Amino acid sequence: MKDSGISVTGNPPANGLLPKIVKDSIDSVKPSVLFEQGFHLCEDKLEAFGKEFDLSGRKKIKCVAIGKSAEAMAYEVEKRLGDRVVGIIATPIDRHLDERRFHFFKTGHPFPDDGSVKAAGEIQTFVSSSTGQDLLLFLISGGGSAASFLPVNGVTLSEVNETLRILFDNGIPIDKINLVRRHLSLLAGGKLAALSKEAEKISLIISDVVGNDTSNIASGPTVRDWSTPGDAYNFLDESGLINKIPSSVPQTFTKLNETFSRIILRDDFVKIIGSNNKAVKAAESTGIEKGFKTLILTRLVNLSTEVAAELLISVARSIEIEGMQIPLLILLAGETTVKVKGTGNGGRNQQLMLETLCKLAELAVQEVFLANTSFFSFGTDGKDGNSDAAGAFVSADILKNVRGGLQEIKEYISKNDSNSFFKKYGGLITTGPTDTNVMDIMGIIAE
Repeated sequence: MKDSGISVTGNPPANGLLPKIVKDSIDSVKPSVLFEQGFHLCEDKLEAFGKEFDLSGRKKIKCVAIGKSAEAMAYEVEKRLGDRVVGIIATPIDRHLDERRFHFFKTGHPFPDDGSVKAAGEIQTFVSSSTGQDLLLFLISGGGSAASFLPVNGVTLSEVNETLRILFDNGIPIDKINLVRRHLSLLAGGKLAALSKEAEKISLIISDVVGNDTSNIASGPTVRDWSTPGDAYNFLDESGLINKIPSSVPQTFTKLNETFSRIILRDDFVKIIGSNNKAVKAAESTGIEKGFKTLILTRLVNLSTEVAAELLISVARSIEIEGMQIPLLILLAGETTVKVKGTGNGGRNQQLMLETLCKLAELAVQEVFLANTSFFSFGTDGKDGNSDAAGAFVSADILKNVRGGLQEIKEYISKNDSNSFFKKYGGLITTGPTDTNVMDIMGIIAE
């Protein structure tokens, strides 16, 4: 089934509800929508999401856009500011818009590459040359940590990436990964903003982290960081990973901690303009519009895929046991983690759905069936892990088609090959690049 570029394979539930949830939630946090609502120029007055800036006497507006939403955000800025603005874009997304006043860099994700380093060098020079007559506009979104990266002295890019790969593969939560990244980067943790002491700054942020902690979004390049290199070292030590990563990393943290002094930043304007709060509310409205009693259970999911699957199944069983009113849509949002053991294709959303299907299969062995319940999970950026899908859905209908039953599902889970499973049996949700990134949306549809 397709809905304006949204593709859902197999037999999705509730007569078109799922693709509309995907579309409406993503559309609500696209930069085109956000900037139309809150970013306007009237002569020399710039109204930026609730705050007014006087542009008269400004030499120029210098803009730095980093992350998965960077080009789309920069495009909206240029559309409104025209030749007043000049800037740099660093993003892992292929160029697809027609901005003309920005230097574009295609970069790596989730691991920084040579393009990321080149972009960071240009950004460093660009920001450092700003004066008190300039207005610095930072457009920040998830993926910015990797999109603009300069390693600190003492570590190489390959050592940084080896460290990050080990953290990701061990299912380390993103706030801890970003703790490490902040102290391995010359731009993260407020260091980008500190490059220009005099220029007034605006940071407009699309959040991709649970709780919207700005120091964790793109590793907080323009906000205060209250952590230290010693904190990063201690985490690696306590996690048991310190002897698995390149030795240069803990050694560098020790050296940096000896001379560490906290960065002092101006009290400039920082605003989260888009988050999963807005996306989940849009999904709620869609459910209500389609005639479903709709409940937002939580926006703070921060669990392993296995534990999150147990949560979804528990809630679904409660709906049935308690005789709750149907049709019913339960919504959750946040971000799960996966401990990678295999070499298959997929991502956390598809892995979560495969783990959920496994729980359904285990219940079926006990002759407990959730015949009229479906589950879904998708990433709002449109890319789940190393696959081209955004996520997946599962139901009793999909379970019936699995020829190898519970054992086959477990084999795909152990290989981290969820994408191959859903290609075989249906259930894939595909959106393509979305120009936004506000984590994941999960749900239960009971009919």
